[in-house]
Amino acid sequence: MLFLKIIIENYNKKESLKKTYRTYTCTFIVKFLKKINRTQAIERVRGIKSITVVDVKTDPSLEKINSKSNKYDYEPVDIKFITNKDPKKHLDYIVKAMVRSDKKQDIDFIPGIVAAKPKLDTLKKID
Repeated sequence: MLFLKIIIENYNKKESLKKTYRTYTCTFIVKFLKKINRTQAIERVRGIKSITVVDVKTDPSLEKINSKSNKYDYEPVDIKFITNKDPKKHLDYIVKAMVRSDKKQDIDFIPGIVAAKPKLDTLKKID
C-alpha cells in the first residue's frame, strides 16, 4: 500500500511540473570557428541549463557558404528546451549562454561558437 502511495505521489509531482514548465524546440543557425572541434562545442551547448536535446542538422545551402569561407562554418542546430517563461525571451538566454559571458548568471561563453541566431519560425511547443 505504501508503494502505491509513493507512485501516486510521484505521478502528481510530474503532472504539476508539466503544468508549470513547457517544452519547446527551435532551430538555431550557429556560426562556428573552422579550427574548433564542433563536437566539443555542441557538448557544451548540451550543458546549458534548461536544454534537454541538441541535434546538429545539415543544410545544402549552408554547405555552399561553408565551402567559400576559410574561417567559419554555419550549421543548423535543433535545440529542445524547457521553460516556465516566455519562450522567445528564453531564446535570448540560450544565445547569451552560447556566445557571451555573464558572471552574475553563472554563464561562460562556449569557445568556438562565434554567433547563434534562432529561427523564430521554427519555434514550436511540444506536448
